[in-house]
Amino acid sequence: MDAFVYLRISTGAMAAVLAELATKQGAKRAVVTVGDWDVLLHVNGPDLGTIANALVSEIHSVPGVDRTLTAPVIPAERLGLLGELGATLPPIGPNACYVHLRVKAGHALDVYESLRQIPEVAGVAIIGGAWDLLVCVPQPWEIASGVILEQIHAIDGIVATGTLVSIAYEEPEEDRDQFSSWS
Repeated sequence: MDAFVYLRISTGAMAAVLAELATKQGAKRAVVTVGDWDVLLHVNGPDLGTIANALVSEIHSVPGVDRTLTAPVIPAERLGLLGELGATLPPIGPNACYVHLRVKAGHALDVYESLRQIPEVAGVAIIGGAWDLLVCVPQPWEIASGVILEQIHAIDGIVATGTLVSIAYEEPEEDRDQFSSWS
């Protein structure tokens, strides 16, 4: 079972949190994002109970993690998506846009199939929680925004969208001489 976990991180704690998340069992990949959440984390476990227990016991205890929200992926076989229509989860990586969709009741599979027809879409997951689908457009915002506005927003059945933009995070080098830039 897969889930996406959204994390809010304390100011100045990003590098330490990312390093700690990399050691956690079930944590597949994390990326720093710009938007409502600071980090998007893909986790995996045998079932939702195991994932939830790992979150409570391991991720919630990481210093610098202020808040989390978990969106479980609805398994493809539960939706009848097998073979060619099988699920391709959104890949987690830098310089991508993660578009969250809320759809009209009963339209999730139709929207899912329409999204899979867009060449710029790298993966789609039907998720539980506040949003119905998570879509990855693996392009920087300047390019992905056109795909989102012109192609994704045009799909019938979409009620609302929200986007997280992932970035290539680099830990800033510490400037030991705070006055050196004043010279």
